[in-house]
Amino acid sequence: MEPSSSLSLVSQLCSLLQNPDFPAQLASAIEASKRNHLDLSKESSQQEQENSDLFLRIEASLFSGAPCVSQDNSWVLGCVDLNNERVVPLSQLTPDVSEISYDKQNTIAAPEPIIDGHGSRPLKRRKTVSGLRLAPHNHKAVIKGTESQVDGYATPDSNRTTDDAQKSSVRQVHSDTRFPQRKNPSKDTSAPVLEPTSTDKLIAGIWRQVFSPVQLSRFHSVIEPGIDIRTGVSGEVFRAVNTLCLKYYNQSQSSRALEMIVQAYWIECYEARIAVLRLENPNLSAMEIRMMGLREACAVLNWKEKDLRNRIAIWRGYKEIKDAGGWASLIFASAGVYRFCKYRTGFGEGFSTRLRHIRSSLEVAADTLHPDWRDLLQVIGQQETRQYHGHPHEWVTVTGRPAIPLTSTYEHLQLPNGFHYRFIDECVLDTAAFGTDDPRRVPEIDPDVCLVCKERQSDEIDKNQCSCFPTLFGGVRNPVPVQLFHTTSGKNNGVIARSNFDRGIAIGEFTGLITKGIEGVDVMLGGTRTRTYQIFQGQMGNFTRFINHSCRPNSQFQRFYWRGKERVIVVSRGVTAGGEITVDYSDHYWKQLNKTCLCGEPCCRFRERR
Repeated sequence: MEPSSSLSLVSQLCSLLQNPDFPAQLASAIEASKRNHLDLSKESSQQEQENSDLFLRIEASLFSGAPCVSQDNSWVLGCVDLNNERVVPLSQLTPDVSEISYDKQNTIAAPEPIIDGHGSRPLKRRKTVSGLRLAPHNHKAVIKGTESQVDGYATPDSNRTTDDAQKSSVRQVHSDTRFPQRKNPSKDTSAPVLEPTSTDKLIAGIWRQVFSPVQLSRFHSVIEPGIDIRTGVSGEVFRAVNTLCLKYYNQSQSSRALEMIVQAYWIECYEARIAVLRLENPNLSAMEIRMMGLREACAVLNWKEKDLRNRIAIWRGYKEIKDAGGWASLIFASAGVYRFCKYRTGFGEGFSTRLRHIRSSLEVAADTLHPDWRDLLQVIGQQETRQYHGHPHEWVTVTGRPAIPLTSTYEHLQLPNGFHYRFIDECVLDTAAFGTDDPRRVPEIDPDVCLVCKERQSDEIDKNQCSCFPTLFGGVRNPVPVQLFHTTSGKNNGVIARSNFDRGIAIGEFTGLITKGIEGVDVMLGGTRTRTYQIFQGQMGNFTRFINHSCRPNSQFQRFYWRGKERVIVVSRGVTAGGEITVDYSDHYWKQLNKTCLCGEPCCRFRERR
């Protein structure tokens, strides 16, 4: 049927219902359907082509009140075969025909996502999908960095057939349009969980302080505002007060860290002094020796012996934390460390072991995020050099051992120029492919209104009202509390969470090179059928490149539109501190690959593949 032709039966219905625009809309929909199914019809069988005939379904609904366009409850009256204008009664409808459903909206609320490798659309339930496409293995990629994008699978079988090698397998990350909903404490009916122990709280506080923007400095002076802050509550005065508050907060944190350093070191000196007094006075008992040392200290401190003994118990806890987790674990301990050391409820056999396991990981984060923290040790005359340089994710942590450079974990690939990777916070546009036109921008979307919460979006924090993902968009962005770690299951590297990510919280954005036409390596597919692009992480990106697959994931890739641009983000389904962050690569990724899944879950779908 040509678009310009008219159906007498349809025309009669339109005249009866006084809807003269429907024939043109129907013709346009038929033409669009033919274009969408053109590629499929070339590869489909004759039987599939016969089943591709179009039918117009006529429905009726009963409702009260003012007439409206659509109703949820409706009944099918019958269908009209658009090829021969014949009426198909309800009794002759097959289940497949009666379930055909087309989008009745003429306006676009959000861009239609790419669902599979052929670009087919969902019928009733829309899904938001991003994907990574692998070209045939015998195709040579033009861009460097053709090594595997994700370390979540084993090496392909060498006996793979030629037919399988020439098939293009699509790695897609499927997710529903609804984001994982955050828990409502008043309606939470889940099973009760154990409260974190005092040790858990201490370690969580250390990681929280390490990934905070606090600035530690050894030298302090009296800080005064540059303007008179007693003149009112104007914007300038309020900014000056905020600046003053921040400076004194950083100074108080530094002073607290210096205090704990000196007090932990005092315990070492006190024990050394007791050893010397024991040698000088062999006839005195151990108690008398300690009392002699206490009196020497009280003479200078001007404290009572009882007060000093009480403080020694707390200071001794500081030293034990330092001995197990290094100076970083003590310097970045939160305010709760005083109570922790005073009551010593968490000091047990497992406490020192846990701190020793994360000692090198703490130093990686501290050296890369707070390069000057070791200068605080000059207060006790210690000069420690910085161990880790560069970006925090340029180091791969290993449990109980020093961290190793990221480049060394890919030496087995034997790349001609080695492994090189640049960490970026925002996507980089390939101007050779798109010029200055960002393909992520959707003209149909209002750049000032969020599609999820319908609130105003703005890059200025004081003007933004969208609170969907404030850690990524429209809010203060701090370092993401995650690290790369070396897995023990053969997946090479992975991403470990250093703090809890509650359900519905954004972990990070999938960043890389915005380009098109890349083959031979993994890419994230974005856009719609008429506006496609790729996010390539071969040479640049962020930690999301190293997130592994799991058949029981604790996070998912999801689309989000910020300021009129499409973004791919990682949303938590409930990630606990110390756990690996995983996503499901979907069946599209695995169905044509001769690889074995190494996620280790009891529900693994691909562990028996050969």
